Amino acid sequence: MTGALYSSTRSNEVDMETNDCSTKDKINTLSTVHALQDDLAHNDLVYVTLPQSPSPNTKLADDPDGWTQCLLRRPALNNILSTPDFPIRPQCPPDVCFQIRPSQHGLGMFATRDLSMGEHILTERPLTVTPTTIPMPNLAKSLVRLGLTDEQRSQAILDQWESAFLRPCFESLDAETQAAFLDLANSHSKDGSGPILGVIRTNGFEVAGVVDPEPNGEYAAVCKIMCRINHSCSPSADRLFDIPSFSFQLRATRDIKEGDEIFVSYCNVLEPAADRQEYLASYGITCACTSCKPDTTASDRRRLALRASIDAIDEDFDIWMADPLLADDYTINISLRWITVIEQEALEASDAYRHHLHAIVRAYVALGDGEYAAKYGRILGLWALGQSGKEDMLRRMESLEYLRGRPDWGMRVCVDHEEE
Repeated sequence: MTGALYSSTRSNEVDMETNDCSTKDKINTLSTVHALQDDLAHNDLVYVTLPQSPSPNTKLADDPDGWTQCLLRRPALNNILSTPDFPIRPQCPPDVCFQIRPSQHGLGMFATRDLSMGEHILTERPLTVTPTTIPMPNLAKSLVRLGLTDEQRSQAILDQWESAFLRPCFESLDAETQAAFLDLANSHSKDGSGPILGVIRTNGFEVAGVVDPEPNGEYAAVCKIMCRINHSCSPSADRLFDIPSFSFQLRATRDIKEGDEIFVSYCNVLEPAADRQEYLASYGITCACTSCKPDTTASDRRRLALRASIDAIDEDFDIWMADPLLADDYTINISLRWITVIEQEALEASDAYRHHLHAIVRAYVALGDGEYAAKYGRILGLWALGQSGKEDMLRRMESLEYLRGRPDWGMRVCVDHEEE
């Protein structure tokens, strides 16, 4: 399913297909070849296998950890290689708790047992990691001088992106892995994208933390299994990328029942449905989740209100702290009401959930109530575990010693006593 990293038509990237032989002859001139060579040098790209090259004749399917064929600019590669602990083995879940099978959206991932918030579902190293954009200014100028139309120039650049940049990376994969790569969905088969670029544009996941210093220096990863997970505007899982192990983790962002399809989101879920649909359409997705089905007015209103509620949290807390006449549970009840809305919209994966959980923990800390601060702190810690794959916050937020050591511990009680 679509990872939705590549933007739609850009002058140097994507448009119509051209099969005119005279056009191909023009493109194959010596000046154009030299321009492409200059662009190759300008991008300072390196083909590399990470975290390390396999032994000769080893197939990807034979290695439990796997490896990734990458096309990286040298600064990004240097940042990866200098990451502390790189490379380490991926952390894998204790059992296989999902299966890939037909769904209403083609293939999808389904839970084979009940899963809890924060639970580790899958670890996977991507098949490929490649840039989301490859500037070719010299080739573009050369094509203009040849008198080609905009459509012909766009197609020529797409063809070179496929053949000169992506194909060498793809051909480094073994035959079985190449077949698995091309078996993934391709919603760009009719816009002039080649088969490799089409699969990447359809399925590419953002590789968080792997970036270039230049603008638009992001990278996209294609995964054999994780790219089968379908999109929903009310997701039940989230993926995160860990550079030291060079792998993705998939974790549950809320409780998932056995047999339920597991979804992730490829858009900002707090935007109105029309904006989400417009964003997803350029990647071949027509979302049919509950919040996108007509009439979306009520859901849109709730999601926009959730966005606004985040900005009001600190102000509400300050008002509560300054006014001892307000009930002790004043800000707690405000956030609990918003959490009800979050659960109604199945938006536990959103930042709104984190902000309101933190507001509740903060209020109970100010009241000096360790029991309830730890209760909601555990939920906040599980949320963080689902987003980061790390248990640091969970351990802290469950610890009464940590909570009682916070500088705002018991501050609301002090305010009440001062007024008395």
